Amino acid sequence: MNQPSGIASIDGHDVGKEAVISEIVRCVKEHRSFVIVSHYNPDADAYGSSGGLARALESLGKSVVLVNESGLLERYRWMPGLTALRQTFPSEIPDCVIICDCGALDRVGDTLQAGVRAATCVVNIDHHVSNEGFGTVNLVEVGASSTSEVVYEILSRIEGSITQEVATALLTGIYGDTGSFRYGSTTERTFEVALALVKSGAVPHHIAHHLFSQVSLSATMLQSAALLEMQMHQEGAVCELIVPRSHYEKYGAIEEDTAVLCERARDISGVLISVLIREDEGLWRISMRSKDSGINLSDIAASFGGGGHRAAAAFRWRKSLDELRATLLPRLKEAVESVRTPR
Repeated sequence: MNQPSGIASIDGHDVGKEAVISEIVRCVKEHRSFVIVSHYNPDADAYGSSGGLARALESLGKSVVLVNESGLLERYRWMPGLTALRQTFPSEIPDCVIICDCGALDRVGDTLQAGVRAATCVVNIDHHVSNEGFGTVNLVEVGASSTSEVVYEILSRIEGSITQEVATALLTGIYGDTGSFRYGSTTERTFEVALALVKSGAVPHHIAHHLFSQVSLSATMLQSAALLEMQMHQEGAVCELIVPRSHYEKYGAIEEDTAVLCERARDISGVLISVLIREDEGLWRISMRSKDSGINLSDIAASFGGGGHRAAAAFRWRKSLDELRATLLPRLKEAVESVRTPR
């Protein structure tokens, strides 16, 4: 299925990918201070792209502040370049703000938007189809496996910027967003970038060990409970998982322990869409996954104020769980029926 190639623009003008990369390289070389931001509730690609870029700029002698509204999640604490990560925007406006892996500006979180809007130079680096180009400079590669892959394309033009730490961070992001190279977003170029990062010092088994072989007992118990309580709809094509806050308390787990659940549910034979509904303070966080290319979850998420990719999208909900389910489940069932109906 055809999809848009993305956005390559400067000050609202489409100028092409190479021109945008050249402009970002110029910004990196000429500016002194940077704030690098990624989306709240971060995953491996959010941390990998932003953390890798931060370490690269630091190695070039730049002043860098790395920010994420959710802070540093425990399961990613091992990743290089994240030790100085903070949750608040600095008071001093930097020369340039770089936003990584955010399909929309509001994905940086409510507390960081004012700082971003105050900047005169905002570089938007992403790969989400829902991204409309909110930066003064935009490089949105929809065909890329991950934002980490896009960051590599930029840094490969800057000699000496891809250190072993940078390579490790970027390859971690690629691992995460490709599901260990299992998803349809994995291309020949993805493997070329991965090889280049390994040659720069990234160690694949080291990354895989930390990402997939360090699951806590509390996380395992929480995930087991959620899977046992999952609900199947539309003759098994839609799998719904709900994780109330009481589960975190019961099993001594934390929200990030649910990260793999949506993928686990999607991988069940016969499931076309999985939806994970997690309770947070004052809101519900919803993640959706699909394994049918005919289903566009990005459009569904956008109708709820969220976004993402065709096969993976998310949004937040501030009303009741009952209202959410009454609104969302019919949309998911309709999406399933659309691919079941002969065209």
